[in-house]
Amino acid sequence: MYKYLVTGASGYLAQTLIPLAAQSAEVIGVARHAAEICDPAQSIKLDITDRNRVLDTIMAEKPEAIIHCAACNPGGDVDAMYRVNQLGSENIALAARRAGCRLVAVSSDTVFNGKDAPFADTAVAQPLEENHYAVSKAQAEKVILDTLDDVIVVRTSLIYDLDTMDRGTQGFVDRMQSGQTLQLFNDVLRQPVLASSLADCLLRLASDLASERGTMNLAGKEVLSRAEFGVKLMDYWRVDYEGKMQTISGEGVTGLPMDLRMSLERADSLGLATPGVSEALSWQKKNSAAGKLI
Repeated sequence: MYKYLVTGASGYLAQTLIPLAAQSAEVIGVARHAAEICDPAQSIKLDITDRNRVLDTIMAEKPEAIIHCAACNPGGDVDAMYRVNQLGSENIALAARRAGCRLVAVSSDTVFNGKDAPFADTAVAQPLEENHYAVSKAQAEKVILDTLDDVIVVRTSLIYDLDTMDRGTQGFVDRMQSGQTLQLFNDVLRQPVLASSLADCLLRLASDLASERGTMNLAGKEVLSRAEFGVKLMDYWRVDYEGKMQTISGEGVTGLPMDLRMSLERADSLGLATPGVSEALSWQKKNSAAGKLI
């Protein structure tokens, strides 16, 4: 039976990825907090910054493919970002090379500077140097691509789900509930991606599209400002933001890339479907009940 090993298995994307993968394969989930790993994966406690443990674990499990979702996200400790995102990714790549398995690595649109959009699939990572998350992800890309041949690095955007509230929207709710006025950028452009669509594409890149190499963009087809996206999801989740939110410009904010539009030419040529937010919400409206009340 085909075996996937998923890093960051306690994270938001893994909640969708693991059950989908388990429909047709064995799934090993690794994370620092094994108790939080999504079912039905076999759970293994693993700190990916521990090179010896990473090598031992992957050599013992010998998966056909690793889907590398683990990351220290924006807002976390800066040193931890470099340890997890750069060193941890290097360890995963070294282990994949030693075990002879396929690696699909999840990266970020923030590796681009936001000044030369739309960015091609082959665009060189040029993050804003003040953005430590972006720099650490760009360094992760480089070390992965330098270490391993059988790898594809997927640059994606804001990940959301329509069954479980995403981290960004939950953060908006928390801020408003604490009495803060929510400020959303009306000129920072992204291409949010539905978790289930992204997960399906990652699994295909790990299996029937395993001949694909290098870098590729994989995000939603619809370009939205951060404010437009935030309002769409808050409306879906029935969040009361009346009088609690304002839109502002992101110009001049240190380390903030303004325009992260990406070309999806390679994904389109491979038949990797990544619907835009409006399309995903329309599907959801047709096929299920309305969103939950917050």
